[in-house]
Amino acid sequence: MSDFDDLPYKIHTGRELELMLSGLKPFACFVDEYPSEPCEEIIPEEAFQEHVQSGKFEKREYVEMLAGAPPASRTDLKGVRRVFYSLPGEGWRIDAYIDMKARAGLSGWSEELERLEGRLLGYEEWQTDAWIEMLLARPQSKNFPWLVRLAAKRGLQNA
Repeated sequence: MSDFDDLPYKIHTGRELELMLSGLKPFACFVDEYPSEPCEEIIPEEAFQEHVQSGKFEKREYVEMLAGAPPASRTDLKGVRRVFYSLPGEGWRIDAYIDMKARAGLSGWSEELERLEGRLLGYEEWQTDAWIEMLLARPQSKNFPWLVRLAAKRGLQNA
């Protein structure tokens, strides 16, 4: 049983290629540590490659280097690699996603950014509402400042 089985919809994770090929998902983002060994389960580049070559998808990637020293347990870690795929005409979502991550780096994550991420990834507003409600209900929500602020704003007990 998955943590997400209680959602009233199926999340896109693991179904990105299928949903993009059917036109139901305009954009996908995959993240891995940098440097890393290629792993299709984390970033399915081989699965997407033929569709990029045929022009069905646009691909972009970038590496965000660590601002400081890596954790003592991971001295080989240098940053985070992000790989993006979009449908034709939807490349603006990649730019918006990169901008969203930069904003989050400056001001921290927020409900506004969570909702923006959902829209960029192709989720409907009601799905993002359900996602946020699920996040708020999880015990781990206390570990995320933006969820603590949102719970307090709503007068929820887990604030």
